[in-house]
Amino acid sequence: MSKWIPLLVRIEDYPEMAALVAVREADHPDSPAEVTTAPGPVPRASVDADAALLATWTPWSVEQLEMFSKFHSATAQRWTRAMDACCEAVSSERPWLSTAEVAARTGMDVNEWRDAARKLTRHLRANFPDVPTGPDGEHIWPLLARGKAGSQEVHWAMNPEQANRWRQVRGSA
Repeated sequence: MSKWIPLLVRIEDYPEMAALVAVREADHPDSPAEVTTAPGPVPRASVDADAALLATWTPWSVEQLEMFSKFHSATAQRWTRAMDACCEAVSSERPWLSTAEVAARTGMDVNEWRDAARKLTRHLRANFPDVPTGPDGEHIWPLLARGKAGSQEVHWAMNPEQANRWRQVRGSA
């Protein structure tokens, strides 16, 4: 099992760093069942950071989303269901859904959704090399993942542009 050490970060950076740890930890074979984060109030800076992150996030093209939606692997199909749930939440007061909320809204159990999240990076590398990549060269996921202060779960969202494109794919635009 890997060793862990504490890391101090500014409170306004905490949600982003917690999400990064959760996403990276999901790919480790000796990962604990859940990466927990310290509970606490959600600072205003976190809400502003959420909005800024969504505003600058790169959406996939309609063609890329269409191809992904038709892929028959369990990972792609679970992500498709999660994208449907997050698309519905885009225009609500709470566009970020916790892992448990995504699972509940899609009929998956939490472990099925976590398993899909753990496998997505490999799935994209193997099957979808043309989706957008970030500055680190890694594929941008079709949903944005972020830790939230005061929660022990990863939260998921998509921005309005991705939601519009997803609605086109799903025929509800």
